[in-house]
Amino acid sequence: MTLRKKSLFIITLTVIFFIQEAYLGADNIWQLDDNAPEMSDAKEIEIGKHIDDHIRRKCYLENDPELNDAVNKIMKRLVEVSERKTLPFTCTIIQSHAINAFSAPGGYIYLTYGLLKFTETEDEVAGIIGHEIAHASLKHISRLYCEIKEALSRQANGTDVFANLLILNTHLYEFEQDADTTGVLYAYKAGFNPNGLPDFLERHLDLLTHSRIFGIPGFSSTSTIHSRINHLREYIPTLEKEK
Repeated sequence: MTLRKKSLFIITLTVIFFIQEAYLGADNIWQLDDNAPEMSDAKEIEIGKHIDDHIRRKCYLENDPELNDAVNKIMKRLVEVSERKTLPFTCTIIQSHAINAFSAPGGYIYLTYGLLKFTETEDEVAGIIGHEIAHASLKHISRLYCEIKEALSRQANGTDVFANLLILNTHLYEFEQDADTTGVLYAYKAGFNPNGLPDFLERHLDLLTHSRIFGIPGFSSTSTIHSRINHLREYIPTLEKEK
């Protein structure tokens, strides 16, 4: 099997660039009404399809039917307990040794082969997919669009670009923490062990530490991952009350 390496940072930036392009008016079909507080489902799906087409052109995809069926069965169980069941969720596996997962608008979820190989249990996979479904349920992409649009507007008015990036980074961390808690709630409701996600994050953190790979400063740094794990360990014991 030929595997092509791709980093989460690079692909995530691709998604952000599509949103940035929409605001700059490169193609009017991607423009949103300035008065609209968030994207409609149809608009999310439309933009997500555009990004999915781009990813499928740039990356090699895993065609193993058994592996694809397994992750999509997990995804369907999680979607059933989510708040946006009407989105056409799909889970695609990218042939890459990198340990990554990300999502595009409209329910498009991507896992790398390296991530699946690194996971040890179905519960870990469910926690990761639940996290990505949560991003869609919480409409983070719509909110991110607004944040980028506002940041670009401030930049056009002479505001320091680094100040804009700091604000955006703060919201990205908030989105990650919200997706963590909502994702493990989905996993719990769907019958998986909610400790799957923090278990995975702890092992991944050990790998990053021993490999001296520290990620994007302020977003995927070891201290940030520690904070996410601690937050989940405190939250999970409360799940029985929320079911």
